[in-house]
Amino acid sequence: MVVTRNAGRYLFHGAFRNWLRNLAGTAPALGSMTLLLLLSGLVGLSGFAMRNLAITEAHDASLLHVYLRDDATDDQVAALRARIEADHRVAGVGYTTKAQALARAQRRPGLPELVDATDSNPFPASLDVQVKQVSDVGAIDALVHDDAAVDPGYPTSYDQGAYQRIQQVMLGAAIAGAAFLLLLGFVALTVTANSIRSAIHARRDEVTIMQLVGAPRWMVRGPFVIEGALTGGFAGLAAGIVTLLISLALISAGSSSFAQVAPGVTVEVAIVAALLVFVVGIALGSGSSLFSLRKHLES
Repeated sequence: MVVTRNAGRYLFHGAFRNWLRNLAGTAPALGSMTLLLLLSGLVGLSGFAMRNLAITEAHDASLLHVYLRDDATDDQVAALRARIEADHRVAGVGYTTKAQALARAQRRPGLPELVDATDSNPFPASLDVQVKQVSDVGAIDALVHDDAAVDPGYPTSYDQGAYQRIQQVMLGAAIAGAAFLLLLGFVALTVTANSIRSAIHARRDEVTIMQLVGAPRWMVRGPFVIEGALTGGFAGLAAGIVTLLISLALISAGSSSFAQVAPGVTVEVAIVAALLVFVVGIALGSGSSLFSLRKHLES
């Protein structure tokens, strides 16, 4: 118990005291790591929301509406439906009447004015085809495009390239965000490693004496690792709190519109993101300290 108590006091109490004493030299690393972790938390939440949005868009894009002619007979519609259902790329087929299409349009912004401007129902009946893979929507569109039951003027809801454009924009944003975070991470690691290196050189005599008397490696390296963990922990705590506050403010202010733009981002998700930022901060500080120790302690 005495050995454990003394070791804990030496590692944690001594490391915390030295960290406070060297806080002026650690401040640049603390600031850069806080900025990095804050941006990482916000980018992570944005990526999570974009992933959920991509899943939603993919589901919507894989739903193909096949618009029917007003004069199409029941036999023609039934034959078309049977041909579509027989395709192995199709998960299911539904049917929307003209009245249901009108009611659906009246719930969409801007369309009620169009409905009120005409005495007739301008919306056709449709077969709603759920395709298993988004990449097969074009093939199903080609399958039904020239059918006798399909409206020749506006046969389907298929918009070639729309989903690909969404994917390209999201991919470009992800690459740009990852490149920016990698650059900022390199800066934070470098600044933190340099601050630990400065602390090593400032206590060079103490470290040399400990090595000469045969002190174990963990006694020599441990305090520096804990100092790095303290830097990363405080940076992660500050960044996690700011991330949580920004997320809660957006969730409370955005209400339903925020749920549409960033689906899946809830209070629970924001809390988990803040905790992850804190844990990553500790790991980042400890890792940069270990890197600096391996590179400079024995030089």
